Amino acid sequence: MKPTHRLADVGRNFLALGFGNYGAMAMGLGVNALLARRLGTEGYGRLALMLMASQVLLLATVNWTHTGFIRFASREFSTDRSVSETLWARLGILLPVAIVGSILMVVARQPLATYLDVPPFAIWLIVLHFVATCGLSLVGAVFQASDQMARYGASLFLDKTLMLACLVALPVAWTTSAPIVLACYAASSASVTLWGVTVIGLRTLRPTFTRSAYRRMVLFSAPVLLSSWAGFFGANWFDLVILRWYVPISGIGVYSLAAQLAGVVQQITIIFSTLLLPPLSVMVAEGQRTRIRTLAERLLPYWLLGTSILFSLAVLTARDLVPMLFGQSFGAATPVFALLMVATSALALFNSFAPVVAAYGSMWALSGICFASAAANVGLDLVLIPPFGILGSAMATILAYGTSAVLVLVVVQRSVGGKLLRLAWLSAPVVVSCICFMTLDGIWFYAGTPLATALTVLALVRGFQLFRNDDAAFFTDLRLPLPFGLGTSR
Repeated sequence: MKPTHRLADVGRNFLALGFGNYGAMAMGLGVNALLARRLGTEGYGRLALMLMASQVLLLATVNWTHTGFIRFASREFSTDRSVSETLWARLGILLPVAIVGSILMVVARQPLATYLDVPPFAIWLIVLHFVATCGLSLVGAVFQASDQMARYGASLFLDKTLMLACLVALPVAWTTSAPIVLACYAASSASVTLWGVTVIGLRTLRPTFTRSAYRRMVLFSAPVLLSSWAGFFGANWFDLVILRWYVPISGIGVYSLAAQLAGVVQQITIIFSTLLLPPLSVMVAEGQRTRIRTLAERLLPYWLLGTSILFSLAVLTARDLVPMLFGQSFGAATPVFALLMVATSALALFNSFAPVVAAYGSMWALSGICFASAAANVGLDLVLIPPFGILGSAMATILAYGTSAVLVLVVVQRSVGGKLLRLAWLSAPVVVSCICFMTLDGIWFYAGTPLATALTVLALVRGFQLFRNDDAAFFTDLRLPLPFGLGTSR
C-alpha cells in the first residue's frame, strides 16, 4: 500500500473516531442538560454515585485489559482476520472477577444502598448497567482491533443518541428518579451491544481459548491494572467517595456536573495524545532522540498555548452558559469548573508527554507517576474537602494533575534532554482566567479577563519565541497528522 493510501486510511479513521467521539459528547451534553433539569442537584448526585459504583466494577474487570486486548487482537486480526483467541483470553480474565464483584454488590446491597442514598432495588440496576457497559466496551474494543473505526465511532454515537431518545420519549415524571435514569443508560448500552454483536458475527465470537494467549494478556496487563486503580484514586470518581462524607447529595450533583463538563474539554487532550503515540514510537525505534526533543521544544508550545487559550474561553463563558443550559440550581458548578480547567491544563501537559514515555516502553514509570498523582489526590482530598467542600476537591485535582505533569516532564527531560519543565508556564493563561473568575464580578470580569489573558498570551509568545519563520519549515517536515493543521504530510 502506498504511503498516501495509508495516510488516507489514517485520516478516515480519525474522522470516524472524531465524529463518533464528539458526536457522542454533543448527545451527552443534551442528556446532561435534560437530566440536570429533571433530577435537580440531589437526584443528579444520586445518579453520579450509582455511576461511580458501576465504574468501580468496570475498573476491576474490564478497563485494565483494554490496552492488552487492542495490542494482541490487532496482531491476530492482521494474520488470521479474526480476534476470537484474544477475545476469549480477555473473557477468561474478566468473567470470574465480574461475577464475584456483582455477587458481592448484591449481597451488600442494603449498606451500599444506604451509602448511595438509593433504594435497595437500585443496586440490581447498578449491576445491570455494569453488564451492559461491559458488553459495549468489549464490542468497541473488537471494532478497534479489527480496524473498523467507523463502526467504533458509530457505537459511541448510538449509545448517547439512544439514551437521549429514551429521555425524550418517556414521560417526564418517569425520568425524575435516578434509578430509572440508570435503567435507561443500561438499556441504551445493551441495545448498542446487541447491534455490535450482530455486526461482528459468530465467527469472531466462537470460543477459542488458549493458555498462551491468556498468559500473554495477564503478563502485559498487570502493570495497567495497578495504574488503572491508581487512576481511579486520582480521578473525579474517587472525589465523590470523599465528598459523600462531607457535603450533601446536592453538592455531589453540582460537583459531578462540573467534572463531566471538564471531561468533555479534556477529550481534546486525549485525542492529541492518541495521535502522537504512533509517530513517536517510530522515532524512538529509529533512535531519533534529537528530533523528539525538537518536537517537544518547538511544536508542543504551540499546542499547549492553544489549549490554554481554549480553556480560558471555557472559563469566560461558563458563568452564564452553565446556568442557562442546566438550570440555576447548578450555578454553583461554575467556580468548580473554572478550577477544573486549571487542572485540565496540567492534564494537557501530561497527555502531551505521556506518549513519549510509552514510546520508550517505560510503562512502569507511567504507573509510578499515576500512583504519585493518586496519592496526592487522596491526601489533598482529605485535607481540603472538609474545610472547602467541592471547591476543595477541585483544588486537590489541580495539585494532583500538576504532580503528574511535573513528573512526566522530568522523566522525558532525562530521556531526551532539553529544558522541558519551563513548558509548565504555558498554563498561565488558564490560571489568570481562573483568578479573574474568582475575584471579579459583572462588567469587570467580562472586561478584565480577556485583557489579562491576552497580555499573558502575548508574554508567552515573546518568551517562547513562537511564530518564527523557521518553525513553518519544521512543521512541514514533521509528517504528523496533527490537529489545527500544525503538521502536514509530504
